[in-house]
Amino acid sequence: MALIPITVAEGTLLSVSNNDAVLTIVVTNTNAIPCKAGTNAYYYVELSDGTNEETYTFVMPQTGTIAAGHSETFVVANSTLGEVTDHSGVIYYTEV
Repeated sequence: MALIPITVAEGTLLSVSNNDAVLTIVVTNTNAIPCKAGTNAYYYVELSDGTNEETYTFVMPQTGTIAAGHSETFVVANSTLGEVTDHSGVIYYTEV
């Protein structure tokens, strides 16, 4: 398990009635993660706006070690969060 920094980019317009209907979540690991080839890595992300909290899990098939500084981008529908003020995340993986 590795702790990872999370970056939430500006929402992309999904509807004219809600400018924040979509969040782009960019996950960048700081250290190399020794994933076993042929397994999945699970990106677990928690976001909060100070009042509401959302949790997301993304599955990514792996071909081997995830290099340090590697980024994955995920897009999610957003109907509950305002401006994201707190975030955390973990990558779960099978070790080589």
